[in-house]
Amino acid sequence: MESPVNAVAIEKVVAGDVRAAVFAALEAVQADRLMVRKGMIVLLKPNVLMAKPPDQAATTHPAVVRAVIHWVKQFEPSKIFVADSSNGISPGNTRRALKASGIQAVCDEERVVATGFEETPRRVYKVPGPLILKEVLSSSLLGEADLVINLPKIKTHGQCTLTCAIKNMFGTVIIGNKSKIHARFPTQGQFSSALADIYSAFRPQLTVVDGTLCQEGKGPASGDVVKLDLILAGRDPVALDTTVCAIIGLDPEKVAHLRMAREKGLGTMDLSRVRFPARQVGEVRRPFKIPRTAMVPFRVPQSVTDYLSGEIFRATVSFRKDKCVRCGTCWQNCPTQAITPPLQSQEGHTPAWIKSKCIACYCCAETCPHDAVNFRINIPGNLFTTWIGPSAVLLLGLLAWLIARLVMG
Repeated sequence: MESPVNAVAIEKVVAGDVRAAVFAALEAVQADRLMVRKGMIVLLKPNVLMAKPPDQAATTHPAVVRAVIHWVKQFEPSKIFVADSSNGISPGNTRRALKASGIQAVCDEERVVATGFEETPRRVYKVPGPLILKEVLSSSLLGEADLVINLPKIKTHGQCTLTCAIKNMFGTVIIGNKSKIHARFPTQGQFSSALADIYSAFRPQLTVVDGTLCQEGKGPASGDVVKLDLILAGRDPVALDTTVCAIIGLDPEKVAHLRMAREKGLGTMDLSRVRFPARQVGEVRRPFKIPRTAMVPFRVPQSVTDYLSGEIFRATVSFRKDKCVRCGTCWQNCPTQAITPPLQSQEGHTPAWIKSKCIACYCCAETCPHDAVNFRINIPGNLFTTWIGPSAVLLLGLLAWLIARLVMG
């Protein structure tokens, strides 16, 4: 019988029937082969980024979570867990996000356990073949589960360009440790390598992608909502993310963590090697607005890429006076203390941003509950704050002087 490992199922949600689309996608990739016995412990890992309702498309839709729970229940598991660790460092963030997203209510109704990874015992996991990260501290649930099912959301991402299957497993890193990883690995290449390492430490056996309500543009928290009405399923996370790129009109080579995941042998980016047992990519293609990120848009040596990403393509952070309520979320969650409280707490005063400390990790934008954080990449301005700009001016000046001398004889 043909192996289902290289299959990616794309199903359309028709008349709002998410359950039918999820069941059809899982059948198409023969996911039932993974349910090897009764009494299994199954862990579902959705995207529970922050406390936002489902219609804002920041989190995995509760209808998708419910459908996967229903599918798993067919095989009589002993226990189903639904767990994540949301953004931010404040205690209770994940619990609030589970409630606001509607996932907590689904879990209560289905009588399964919803929890934050930070609420469970810890365990250190070794990273196989590390690119940059040798171990990950996370929940013991990930090691106890017989089957881990990844439930990512299709969203563009201000730092990583795309967040889907590979990036979703960053949520296994417990609350404040996310900020530490951002601080330890501030360049695009370093952080992308860390994402691939984190995924490989847990390597979910199955992924169901929520493509019902998605985000384009200023994702992953404040993008424009796109009603794509798709469900994707498969076992190869790199093939799934590459398929999503093809659907939304994004060059997968521009998604650094996909390249790193391919390098680690986590899957293929060659869609000619992928079987599509349901719909084809061309049937569902819908180009997204892709954010301009700190990613260097051309191939150069990694050391040069990291320098340009960190300096020339560095974003400038600003705060919207009409939206900022000085709640403290941004400066409390900044891993490098690059944001400080406003000098005055009155309306119209916003936090201060310290450019020299900022690593462009986008934690402030991702965690702001009021969408008050803006990013802008000012390439000319950044050029003139590094040695490149003044050197270019000096070179042009010298060239102009030489031309003038030649003209005047």
